[in-house]
Amino acid sequence: MEITNQSPFQLLVGGLSETASDSSKEFIDAYITDTRLMGVTCLRVHWLLPENTLRTHFYQFFYFDAEESGLENYESFLSESEYEIHDLLEETEARLMGGLGGKKNSLTERETRFLVQFYADFNLNRSLLLPENSKEFDFLLMPRVDVSDVEYYVLMCKQCPIINTPYQVINYFLMRCVGRDFSAAKLLIKNYVRTDLFSEFPAASLLRNVIDEDKDAQSGSNTDYYATDEDKDFGTFQTRKAYLCESLIEFGGKYFFLMTRLTLDHLKVVKYERLSCFGLSPWEAALILSAPEFVSVYEIVIDGIEITRQSIALLKNAMVTEHESGSLFMIFYPDNDHVKKREYRLSDDVFGMCFVSEGGQLILISNMRQNVSTLERDFKASPISPVLAPTAKYEFNHAVFKNFIHSGFDDFEDFVAAISLQEE
Repeated sequence: MEITNQSPFQLLVGGLSETASDSSKEFIDAYITDTRLMGVTCLRVHWLLPENTLRTHFYQFFYFDAEESGLENYESFLSESEYEIHDLLEETEARLMGGLGGKKNSLTERETRFLVQFYADFNLNRSLLLPENSKEFDFLLMPRVDVSDVEYYVLMCKQCPIINTPYQVINYFLMRCVGRDFSAAKLLIKNYVRTDLFSEFPAASLLRNVIDEDKDAQSGSNTDYYATDEDKDFGTFQTRKAYLCESLIEFGGKYFFLMTRLTLDHLKVVKYERLSCFGLSPWEAALILSAPEFVSVYEIVIDGIEITRQSIALLKNAMVTEHESGSLFMIFYPDNDHVKKREYRLSDDVFGMCFVSEGGQLILISNMRQNVSTLERDFKASPISPVLAPTAKYEFNHAVFKNFIHSGFDDFEDFVAAISLQEE
C-alpha cells in the first residue's frame, strides 16, 4: 500500500468564506444623520455585491467627529439580505446614532464617496489613525471626488436640521465657534462675520449658554441697520435683534466663562462680538452646572435576571457602557430640541439613565422627576416587573449618581449613607 501526503478531502470555497473585496459593488442607498451642527454625524451605506454567491449585501457604518477625531469609528456587516441581520443593524444604529438625536437624510453615491474621502483626509492631515479594518473602505477613496461650492452647500444642508428659532441659531453658532468648527459655523452667518474671536483657546465644549435679548442693541440703535417702510412686509420694524450670551466652556479640564453679543437678521448671524472672558475653578463650574437629580432604586430579587435593550421600549436606542460596578444604559431624547432653549445645557439631551449594578440593583436616574416616573411605569408594565422590588427614592439638589459609579460601592443606598456622613 502506497502512503502519500495527499488529503482525501477537497476544500470547497463557499459563500460563508466570501468577503466584501471578492466582488464589485453596486450602490443601493446611504443616509446620514442631520447632526452636523452638534459636531458629529453617522453615515450608513448599503452596497450590493453581485459577484458573490451568498453574502451579497454589504453594510458600512462611519462615525465622523468634525472637531477633533475625524473618522472616529467604522463598522461593517456582510449578509445574504437585510432581513438576515435586521436586529444587528438596528442594534448598531442604536449604539452609534442613538445619542445623536437627529433624523436621517439620503445621500447619493457621489456625496457618500466625497464625505468618506473628506474625513479620511481629515485624519491624514492631523496624523490621526484610521479605524481598524479601514482597508475595507479603500474602494471609496479612489477615484477622488471633487464637488462644487453649490454641491458642498447642498451636502452640508443634508447634514443639518431645519433652523426655525433664534435660540437655535445662537446655540449652534456658539457651539461650532468654541469647537473651532468654523466651516459649519459659516452656515449660520450672513455676509462676512469673524468667527474666531477666542483664538487663544483650543477646541472646547459648550457646556451651558444663557441668552437674553439686548434691548439696547436693536435695529436703528447700535447696529448697522435702519428701519424702512419695506420692513412692514415682515410684520415688524426690526429685522435685526441683538442678544447677550453667557457661556460656560470646557477643554482639557479647564473652564472659562465667556460673554458675547450676537446680532441676528432673519435667523442669520450678522454680528458677533467678544465682551469678556475669564477662567473658573472646577468648583465654580460645578455650581453653574448644578441641577437636581431624581433616583429610584430597586432590588433584583432573583439572580441571573438580565436587563437588556429589549426589557422596555425606552431602552431600545440606549447607549450602553460597561463599568466595573455595572452596566449603564443612557437614554437620549430622539431630537436635539434642547438647542432651542434660552438656557442651553449640553447634558439636556439625556432623557434619563438606567444602571444595573453588580450588587443586584436596578437604579433609575434623571434630572426630571417625570422622566424617572416614566421609567418606573415602563418597568412596572414589563415582564421583569415581578423580580423588581422598590427599596428607595431620592431627590438630590446636585448630581450624585456619577460619583457612585466610580466610588467602589456596589450598593447605592450604602453610598448615599456614606456621603451623608461626610456632609455632616
